[in-house]
Amino acid sequence: MQEPNVDNWFQAFSAEKKRQGAVDRSRVVSLRGSSELLRIVDEVRDHYRTPFAAISIIDRRSQLLLAERGLGYAETARSTAFCAVTIQQGGRALVVPDARTDVRFAGYESVTGDPYIRFYAGVPIHDDGGMALGAICVADNAPLAAGFDRSLLVRMAREAERAIAETLPPEPPAAPTAWRLRLDSDV
Repeated sequence: MQEPNVDNWFQAFSAEKKRQGAVDRSRVVSLRGSSELLRIVDEVRDHYRTPFAAISIIDRRSQLLLAERGLGYAETARSTAFCAVTIQQGGRALVVPDARTDVRFAGYESVTGDPYIRFYAGVPIHDDGGMALGAICVADNAPLAAGFDRSLLVRMAREAERAIAETLPPEPPAAPTAWRLRLDSDV
């Protein structure tokens, strides 16, 4: 019998391998700077009146920002990306009222230094198969002072999913394999 933490580690490793495969197959990185994704980011930033908003993809070692406003960069380390935690929330929104008081984020460079993130809210973005590719988020350098209505952020995550699915070019057909050629000749 294996140790429980070994089983948990293996399950997490296996799930991340499947998720990364979905990111690779999606070719979503080709949508960086998409006008439709920028429109969605602008809408959530304006609605929530935050200085920062983004649609990110969580890759092996980095967070790639497909569309962003206010942050001024296109990529960050995955190890200090709020959105990397968001994709692990089982489809639920992650709301962090004050990152300085949350042990998961208090030491992040984006909290202790520029841009001094205090408030963060994010919702996972999934592919058609239900795999979390990344997240849509808003952030502020002031802590959340009142309640947060996540409904628009959730709707915009679904809109981003639709935009991604509609915008990506179709996958090229797979090259025929010996097995496939044999099946085709049997038909």
